[in-house]
Amino acid sequence: MLKPGNYEPLNSSNAMKSVSALLLLLLTFFAVERANAQIQVDLELDRKLWVQHEPITGELTIVNRAGQDVILGDTDGMSWLDFSVTDGRGYLITPVRNHLNERPIVLSAGQTYKHDVTINKYYPMATIGVYRVKATVTFPQINRVFQTPVVSVQVTQGQPIWSQIVGVPQGHPKAGTYREYSLMTFYHGARSKALYFSLKDSDSGMVYKTYPLGDYMTVRPPQHAIDQQNRLHVLHMSGPQRYKYSIIGVDGDPISQQTFFEKNGNRPEIKSNDFGEVAVSGGFTESEMETPYEEAEFRRLSERPPGLPNF
Repeated sequence: MLKPGNYEPLNSSNAMKSVSALLLLLLTFFAVERANAQIQVDLELDRKLWVQHEPITGELTIVNRAGQDVILGDTDGMSWLDFSVTDGRGYLITPVRNHLNERPIVLSAGQTYKHDVTINKYYPMATIGVYRVKATVTFPQINRVFQTPVVSVQVTQGQPIWSQIVGVPQGHPKAGTYREYSLMTFYHGARSKALYFSLKDSDSGMVYKTYPLGDYMTVRPPQHAIDQQNRLHVLHMSGPQRYKYSIIGVDGDPISQQTFFEKNGNRPEIKSNDFGEVAVSGGFTESEMETPYEEAEFRRLSERPPGLPNF
């Protein structure tokens, strides 16, 4: 029995409105959850161990299982891609500058999209330690965001083996300033060792570039020389009887890299003359190693100098 009091009878119209609202809420919930399950995102970094200041790179994978084409684009000036980075104590790291907006992407139904990323392009991660990173992808069509599982990153120091301060030559925008070239080694794993190059401002200590020059074998120490333009030349052993020759400009950018080979005791070496010119002497280039013995040792009859008798 109902107790006396003020109440509004539940008529058929109100009942239908309540049921419709409930159904709409449930449909929205299930649609969102269904979309959430059908948009898959994953972040995979190229390595777990990194040298201070080198680019921390990886690949973001997005799989569209929604059964329809979807668009990833900016929302209210915010990029569709963002990252969350925390240090070893769990503190959130603030980006050093605003993200550049990623270009809009249309993903067809069933399409897998792979996107190259550089995490420390915007987030300062030069302090030695462990970091945790996850990517966030915004899906404007349903106003939802999707996050990747957390991946761990460890940043550490390389082992320095050489450094040299050089002046920036005339004609360069920074002429008159000084920079420091450095070479260091670093273990990518238990057995894989790499030779690294680093460039920094010798006054402020600001690091401009750090990157690997290639695999490194400790059988022979790397050779290095600076030419008349203050460019750095490095020759290092990258494998059995294999050498990498790198030329690097004062901005730290690689100008060229070439592979040389040692054969029958003929080993490549860096040589420089009194004019500051630097080049590799000895050894064999890749094209020379691929040249058949007969072509390398014997000249063709058509290449004989004119005037010589034919036998």
